[in-house]
Amino acid sequence: MKILARWKLVYSRRMWSRTLRIAKKEYVQNMKNPWIMVLAVVFLVLSVVVSYYGTASESSVEWMDMEHTVRYLTAYVEYMVPILAVVLGYGSVVRERESGTMALLLAYPVDRGEVLSGKFLGLWSVLITCVVTGLGIGGLIISMHIPDVVWAEYYLFILASVLLGGIYLSLYIMLSVIFEDSTSSMAGSIFTLFLFSFIWLFSVYALAELTFGWSEVVAGRPPKWYLGLQLFNPVLIWYTLLALNIPALREWAMEFGGEEPRYHPGYYDTWIMLILLIIWIAVPLILAEYLFNRKEID
Repeated sequence: MKILARWKLVYSRRMWSRTLRIAKKEYVQNMKNPWIMVLAVVFLVLSVVVSYYGTASESSVEWMDMEHTVRYLTAYVEYMVPILAVVLGYGSVVRERESGTMALLLAYPVDRGEVLSGKFLGLWSVLITCVVTGLGIGGLIISMHIPDVVWAEYYLFILASVLLGGIYLSLYIMLSVIFEDSTSSMAGSIFTLFLFSFIWLFSVYALAELTFGWSEVVAGRPPKWYLGLQLFNPVLIWYTLLALNIPALREWAMEFGGEEPRYHPGYYDTWIMLILLIIWIAVPLILAEYLFNRKEID
C-alpha cells in the first residue's frame, strides 16, 4: 500500500492535466523560436540535397533511392539532432532557476516530477515537429523523383532519430538540473555530445586495438564484451538499429570495420534496440527527478 501511495500520481488525472499544461506552455514558447523553424528547413533541404547530390562523386548526378539516402543522412542527423536537443534542453531548468520563475511555478500546487515531465514532453514535441516536418517533407519530395519507394526504411529512420533526440534531450534536462548556471549547463551538454559522438568511439577503438586487435573486429570476430560495451552509447544503439534494418547502411558500416549481423549476439535485435533507446530516455529523467526533488530552489 505504501508503494501505491508513493506512486499514486502515475494514474492521477490531475497529475496528467498539470503535466500536459506545462508541456503545452513549453511547446508554444519554443515553437516561437525562429531557430526551430530554421532547423526544420535545414532537415528538409539536407534530405533533398543528399538524395540528389549523393552520387556527385560518381560519373553522373541522379536521385538516390530511400535506402541510400538514409545511408548518407545518418552522418548528418547524428550531429544535427543532438544540436537541436542542446538548443531546447540545456537551459530548460537552470534558466528558470536563475530568473526566479521556477520558484514561482513551484509555489502552485504542482509536483516537481510533473514540472520535469511536462518540460520534457513539451520540448520533445518541439523536436519531433522539427525532425518529422523537415525529413517528412523532404521524403515526399524525394519520392516524386524515384520509383518503388520503400517507406518502411525511411519511417524507421525518422522514428529512430526522434528517439535519439529524446535521449539527448533527457540527458540535457538532467544536466540542467545538476548545474547551477546556464553556462555550465551548456558546457556540460556540449561535452555530452562530444562524449558519445567522438570520445567514446575513439576510446573503444583504442581499447579494442590494445586488447584483442582491431583486425579481429574487421574480420567479424570481436569478443562479446566489446559488443556489449557498444550498448552503453545511445548513438551506437541508434546506428545498430538502423544497420540491422537497412542493407545499404549495414554494407557501409562493414566497409569501415563493422561486423556482419551473423557475428552479433542474440540481443542485437530490432526490438531490443528500440527498448534500449526508450530506457536511455527514461533513466536520465528518473535521475533528474531524484536530484530535482533534493535541490533547494531560491
